[in-house]
Amino acid sequence: MKKILISLFVIVLLCIFSICGAESNLNSGSGASLSGSGSGASLSGSGSGASLSGSASSFSDSSYSSESSSGSSNSGTTSSTPSSNSQSSSDFGTVIYPSDENILYSGRFDTTQSPDNYYGFSWSGCQISLSVTGTTTIKPILDSVPAQGSPSGENWFDVIVNNAILTPFNVSSIAHQEYNMIGSTSLDPTQTYSIVLSKRTEASFGEVRFYGFSVDSTGKTVPQSKPTRKIEFIGDSITCGYGDLGTAPCNFQAITEDNYDTYASITARELECEMYLEAWSGRGVVRNYGSPTPTSSSGTIPLIYQYTIPTDTSINWDFDQYIPDAVVINLGTNDYSTQPAPSQEQFQSGYIDFIRAIRKYYAQSPPEFFLICGPMINNPCCDYVANVSSIVGATYIDAQNILVEPTDFGCDGHPSLSGHTKLAAVVSPAIQKGMGW
Repeated sequence: MKKILISLFVIVLLCIFSICGAESNLNSGSGASLSGSGSGASLSGSGSGASLSGSASSFSDSSYSSESSSGSSNSGTTSSTPSSNSQSSSDFGTVIYPSDENILYSGRFDTTQSPDNYYGFSWSGCQISLSVTGTTTIKPILDSVPAQGSPSGENWFDVIVNNAILTPFNVSSIAHQEYNMIGSTSLDPTQTYSIVLSKRTEASFGEVRFYGFSVDSTGKTVPQSKPTRKIEFIGDSITCGYGDLGTAPCNFQAITEDNYDTYASITARELECEMYLEAWSGRGVVRNYGSPTPTSSSGTIPLIYQYTIPTDTSINWDFDQYIPDAVVINLGTNDYSTQPAPSQEQFQSGYIDFIRAIRKYYAQSPPEFFLICGPMINNPCCDYVANVSSIVGATYIDAQNILVEPTDFGCDGHPSLSGHTKLAAVVSPAIQKGMGW
């Protein structure tokens, strides 16, 4: 009898230890959400020296669970149905989804990928903006889809927090991940922060996909407004910002390109405009750089302009989404930089046809057109651009011979930051005068 009682006692003890061990595992923090503890320092409007590591942490797909939920508002709430609501709880805190009504987008975004809950984009200068409060941390969830023949991990972004430009970061992952864009500095949850992600690099480096922002469970977005003026820039490497961060002589690398510092972005900010921008280095009106023939049969700006993502010809842009007040075009440099160049008739006819096509896209509210020539090309190209301006009723902006100092040049003969500042000083007043702004 004693043996039986001892055996039963041992079994009871083993069961107790087993239960306690299970509780210990549950409380070990293996599924802990973002604590947002940081360093305790708040990020001020001046940037407070916060560094940006650009490091990525794996993002769990479990946050995209599809249990049905209804009746949630579009901001400030949590939900487990990302296809119809803006936020969801996850192991990383709360995810603010791309569809949140308080997130603003400038530039062309593919918003049709609802099963995968991401917005895709690739054109230079695309921006994601939001105002957020109630959180100590915020991390964008992104991945990169390299273009064919392009190196992976070359999609760079500027981070602007309360008008302070922080350290840029590079979206290098092909699987969506959180990116630490404010380093170890904590946000003050009692404050509201205005945050902008601006795509520095061009479409040739591939598509970026945006899955939302990871914040604390108490984080929520705040309504914000866009500028009422709208402007669109169309161009080539100059408008992209090719090599603008380099110091001549230098060869181009993705890290030397920053669209935020181009004449186009400077002009848009000076004139208080929302900006859409479609530009690609090496492309022309009828002939791309280095073409062995006077005209190119593919890849010119008029041939890729209609696409949301220029590397994906299956998605046409909906031109009703954004109707600019002004369209500014700077093309022709690549048509005439090398031989064999197109004839005057080929170039002018192609340019006129392109402008007519744009006018059809915006027929319900025709914008004013401004055609730039320079600063990397001269005559006869600029004479032809001036002719086209006269024929179509556009304003011609002459930007020839404005880069005169060694510091005006970045990589491969392109404008540096100084060069773009000089170009903006020519372009911005001309548009302001033409638009009555």
